[in-house]
Amino acid sequence: MSKQKKSSEVLEMLEEKTQKIGSGVEAIVEPVRRSVFERFPVLFLMLVTFGVTATFLGLEQFLLRIAFFMDHPLRLLSLGVLTLLLTGTLYKKLG
Repeated sequence: MSKQKKSSEVLEMLEEKTQKIGSGVEAIVEPVRRSVFERFPVLFLMLVTFGVTATFLGLEQFLLRIAFFMDHPLRLLSLGVLTLLLTGTLYKKLG
């Protein structure tokens, strides 16, 4: 037998063993590895709610400090709608 053939057989054997070990480890780890949402749904929901609320409140407080938007709320609304339209159009083109 040539050295190349022996090397090929050894590599194939190593690949098979590695795949078997990987499958065994995956079978052991899979039950433990659950998403955060499945394990702590209430905590995750509360954190997401806090993040969204803080973002909206911070943005509102920031925009209320700008005199132009305080004096012209319709322009602020128009700017918001225009931003949504532009991002929606961009999303459709990209995806």
